[in-house]
Amino acid sequence: MALSPNVRQRTRLGALLLLALTTFTGCPAVYPELGTRLRAPAPGQVLDPPPPEDMRWIKFLSGNVPERTRDGRTWGAGAGSLPDPYARLLLNGKEVLRTNPQSDTLEPTWPGSPAGNFVVKPEDHLRVEMWDSNALNDKPIGIRDFRPSADQISLGRVPIELEGGARVEIAFEPAHAQVGLGLWYELRTSSIYITRTSPSGPAERAGVQRDDQILAIGGREVRKMTTNQVRSAFNAVPLTGIVLLLKHPAGSTETVTVTEGPIYPTFEQVGPLP
Repeated sequence: MALSPNVRQRTRLGALLLLALTTFTGCPAVYPELGTRLRAPAPGQVLDPPPPEDMRWIKFLSGNVPERTRDGRTWGAGAGSLPDPYARLLLNGKEVLRTNPQSDTLEPTWPGSPAGNFVVKPEDHLRVEMWDSNALNDKPIGIRDFRPSADQISLGRVPIELEGGARVEIAFEPAHAQVGLGLWYELRTSSIYITRTSPSGPAERAGVQRDDQILAIGGREVRKMTTNQVRSAFNAVPLTGIVLLLKHPAGSTETVTVTEGPIYPTFEQVGPLP
């Protein structure tokens, strides 16, 4: 039976809509990135390689807030409480670290606030800011651009006098290490691809590259392994290392052995580090 013009038009529109939905929702599947195990070094463990010279572990240790606000008022006058200070670290104009606000104090220590490894080069511009957290509008307490001296770097502590009389002290220590393989990967259908490696970490030093495909782990073909078996293999690395058969993006294959060792992940890579 012949279709009426209206039915034919609706049919064409439906086909076009289906095509559009397929086009816009049929993008490649997004696979979650998985990281290999990281753990703290054992007490007394020799770190080889040592921390990079241009990476520092930074944490806000303490602060002091002047008894009067920037406009000369006594804290609490009209508000009924002391300030709720928090501090920010900016690197080249971008905020990279912020404490939690600490309520009702002139001497914050910011317990539970994050700390981590940051790449800081000699030419980088560092700035510390302290603010009073307010439900309506945060108010500045003090600001200062700074550059740690050689003595401060050696001591791992940097006291900073902010304009307006406030004071902050930060830890500025050599990067803190974690121990692991230093690689991240995606589990795709019957295959594994490296998404990134920790700079100068064990995986990178062994020859593992971004976008490498892992064909076998410890002599077992990946396509015959379950997801749990793959994760278990990466989370239970023998002291002698884990053997990976890799297929590089150019098509060549290579067998490498990756042994767990010190890595220095940045705050951006893994978040806070103790």
